[in-house]
Amino acid sequence: MSNSLSKVKNFYVKKLGLKIVHEFRNENNDLYGYFLSSKNNTFLEFFKTKKKINFSNRNNHFKHICFEVSNLKYLNKKKFNNKFAIKRGKTDKILQFFTKDFEGNIVEFHQRDRLSKF
Repeated sequence: MSNSLSKVKNFYVKKLGLKIVHEFRNENNDLYGYFLSSKNNTFLEFFKTKKKINFSNRNNHFKHICFEVSNLKYLNKKKFNNKFAIKRGKTDKILQFFTKDFEGNIVEFHQRDRLSKF
């Protein structure tokens, strides 16, 4: 859910490069959602809501979303101007960095390499 589909488009489509594969529109042709693809059969759906989203209530929210990428350094440089320190996960030893989207959702990007545990 989101209160702003234009912010969804700016962050997930324009910044991260996901593709809009379907726009949800009502009978008046009003846009109320996006179906986004990040390739490899991975999809996200966002729907517009007028409700206030309560991020502190974990019963109606998720912890974070994660995208596996093939070149974490390139992504950090190209999309985020090297804003984030790339670290290894404590237990899985995967390369990763975290950011937040426009709604405050935590977004993780990670990359496996020869030192990763899976």
